[in-house]
Amino acid sequence: MPKASVADRRAQACARLLHQVHAIIEIEGITPSTLHATKLKLAALAKRLELFPVTDFAAPVAQGRTHPLLVEENDGLGLYLTINMPGKEAAPHDHGIWCVNAGISGRERHIFYRRTDDGSQPGLASIERIGEVIVSAGVGMAMSDHDIHDTEVVGMEPAIGLALYGYSVTRFPSVVWYHPAFGSARATPSRRHPAMA
Repeated sequence: MPKASVADRRAQACARLLHQVHAIIEIEGITPSTLHATKLKLAALAKRLELFPVTDFAAPVAQGRTHPLLVEENDGLGLYLTINMPGKEAAPHDHGIWCVNAGISGRERHIFYRRTDDGSQPGLASIERIGEVIVSAGVGMAMSDHDIHDTEVVGMEPAIGLALYGYSVTRFPSVVWYHPAFGSARATPSRRHPAMA
């Protein structure tokens, strides 16, 4: 019997991960505990470097690129391999959906924030820094649906990692971007059908 290709073994490992994550969520729902357990499983997969050779994934043309690994239909989970170049950064934002990241190589700093206003004034928002983690080889982070973070690739090599979202990126709800210097916030349009928002 011929040996399975890297792509086949990667696909099997990704399917196994999503099966395990669904089993965790089915029992407990989305809680800090289940997100932590999911982070540990994603980090274990990220350590299997033989499944993610750089030659299998095209490099970014600009600052970053996202490669789908396993995206479930409708409102299923989305698992991706991300490649972000040195210096790439994103302003503080929330995804409107939970996410878990784990590093394969390189280093990406995530700074976490807490919103301090009551949200009563449209377009205005204040946030304060509450923590930081460096996602690197075998190290992950988890966020619930309205946690806020910013990101920056640090060092001289690309940050390559795995990202698992509660929905596929093509079905994200509105993402809110925060601008601390101006005390403002801006929401992007939801990618979800109005009936599913």
